[in-house]
Amino acid sequence: MDKTISWFAMPVGVQISNVGSEVHRAIRWKNRGDVQKRNSFCMKAIEFLELMKKDPKNRYRTGELDCCIDELQDYLMGENFYNTTEEQLIKYYDAFL
Repeated sequence: MDKTISWFAMPVGVQISNVGSEVHRAIRWKNRGDVQKRNSFCMKAIEFLELMKKDPKNRYRTGELDCCIDELQDYLMGENFYNTTEEQLIKYYDAFL
């Protein structure tokens, strides 16, 4: 079965929960100092967010999803220009569990 079709079949809450799981993993590896694993999990979270943007049911959420992508890239792989905290990210994604 096509990965995109099965992703689109998921409710939004399940989709974002999957993103949150990858964000949690990325944060865990960031805190452990493993850049390769941190980046890998961050990119997986971004991949899921990009899939969400392609899902027709999320067409009105693309702005928020773009912000999520920017924030993750900035916090996990950038210079944290937005001054995001680990707690803020966890609180945002845990709200969907």
